Amino acid sequence: MSAWYEGWTDVTYPIFENMTGWPGQPSMHLETLSCIHCGDSAQVSVVHMSVHSGSHMDAPNHFLAEGIDISRSPFEVGLGPVRIAAVDPVAEVTPDDLRAYEARTRPLKAGERLILRTPNSDRGMWLQQKFDVDYHAVGPAAADYIARKKLALIGVDYLSVGPFHEGNPQTHRTLLGAKVWIIEGVDLRRVDEGDYDMICLPLRIVGADASPIRILIRPRD
Repeated sequence: MSAWYEGWTDVTYPIFENMTGWPGQPSMHLETLSCIHCGDSAQVSVVHMSVHSGSHMDAPNHFLAEGIDISRSPFEVGLGPVRIAAVDPVAEVTPDDLRAYEARTRPLKAGERLILRTPNSDRGMWLQQKFDVDYHAVGPAAADYIARKKLALIGVDYLSVGPFHEGNPQTHRTLLGAKVWIIEGVDLRRVDEGDYDMICLPLRIVGADASPIRILIRPRD
């Protein structure tokens, strides 16, 4: 039997200068406060960026006035089994896309975690490209379907779970209002549909509406 730390794949997108970000939000910038090569005793840096940069988890207060912040997220929501579903929506993900996935695998059950692998993942490293307003996301109808299934977590492979043009607030509010946690920007370029174990933890940033995450997955036996 392999050691517990073996077999994990890091599906976190790196954070770097000028990475793709949500339109209108500040770009990531790494500032050096002190530098060993400049004669200082230590290297010290400051990161300037949106908390919704790269791979991240949304907190309920992102769209719900009375929602909790990311520092109060239960750590267990990102630890345990996760299903990765390959879907190929025409535009936004619909309930029919989710039903088709269930039909070829098994029904979704309350408390499960689900990450959607869409054509977003087949476009290379999108974090080096111009923001694509036509990315595939979860439409409001599919969000309602997920909420009624009472999933614990939903993940997507672009910077937002909701569509850019229409329905973004509705998708977020439906999911967060149903206590479905959201992770966005998962790197599924080299990941196939299947059942995995997951480690996914946000930073405890008091008052923040999101946090960068480090997310690891490993195929389940």
